[in-house]
Amino acid sequence: MNRIITIIIIFISNISYNQILKTQFSNDFNTWKYENITFKTTFNNEYNQWSCNGTKIRTSFNNDWDNWRIGNSTSLKTTFSNNFNSWEITSKGKKIRIQTTFSNNKNRWNIYGDIKGSMKTIFSNDMSRWNINIDFNTVSDEIKKAIIFIAIFSSLSDKF
Repeated sequence: MNRIITIIIIFISNISYNQILKTQFSNDFNTWKYENITFKTTFNNEYNQWSCNGTKIRTSFNNDWDNWRIGNSTSLKTTFSNNFNSWEITSKGKKIRIQTTFSNNKNRWNIYGDIKGSMKTIFSNDMSRWNINIDFNTVSDEIKKAIIFIAIFSSLSDKF
């Protein structure tokens, strides 16, 4: 009986923060929804500038996919130039690292640093639906948007 209760507690704790990120329309990677947040490209099929519920997400330099600004105080950058398997977010003294679980497999990500969690595609070769397992209560909205944006960008990175 104790084992069953332990398994149930572990199962519930693992699904308690799971949320779904998905494209608004099938095969349209210009608009994404996560809970009550909408990510949209400023211009269709131009992926270096986004808007997200009033927050601007943009490349630091035109078509520089390694460096992004989220709002006024959050930066998102690749750990190594042109390597989209590892990212670093810095904002107001917090630092978060996000890396692919397996090399060159953008379907699964580990998140660690000032927040811990994971992201993965719901179906293995379908980058349009993501399961995000993170407790966002301890970070700012800009950090939350930066983490979610990595999943969005991963879905698009083969287009560059």
